Amino acid sequence: MRKIIGFKLPARVKELQRRARKAGLRVCESRVDEAALGRLLERAVKASTPSVLFETFSHPDPEQALLSSMPGLAYSLVLVTLGSGFDAFREQTAREDPSTACLWPLIQDVLLDEATRFATALLGDEAARESCELSPFTTLSGAAALGAALKKLEFAKIGVALSEDGGLLPGASAAVSLSWLSKSKAKGKSKS
Repeated sequence: MRKIIGFKLPARVKELQRRARKAGLRVCESRVDEAALGRLLERAVKASTPSVLFETFSHPDPEQALLSSMPGLAYSLVLVTLGSGFDAFREQTAREDPSTACLWPLIQDVLLDEATRFATALLGDEAARESCELSPFTTLSGAAALGAALKKLEFAKIGVALSEDGGLLPGASAAVSLSWLSKSKAKGKSKS
């Protein structure tokens, strides 16, 4: 089991703006100019303690059907969190400046995606050494899948727990699964 705590997350203002436009939050986006949005994102990054915990499980595994979106040689579970400091900062900032409230779900998603990408890049390197490639990640949801994932990972190491309603605590946390797929031998050959 690999655990990494406190790595640096990039603050990608353009990605946040792109997601705001895609979500139809033009009104919200217009209330916060780009410089203010950049400062808010930087403060959110500083308030967070990004942590990842991940492990790969070989086939056959009785829980693979519940935890892996597609059959493969193995699958990896990744648990990511921004920490309780992020949740507290989000709540405080939304109270102090209600115009930013509509941005917080997007900020959380952008930062969780960056933390997930950090872990999946490490797993991708491991998979490549084993002549495998990773499927796109699938975010786990529902009490059964999240409970099974947490049981397989030592979730307390990064301060994550299952809430009574079947979600994750702290709120800025996610669990994802990736399947290890055998690389086609044809893909591995270079063209002459």
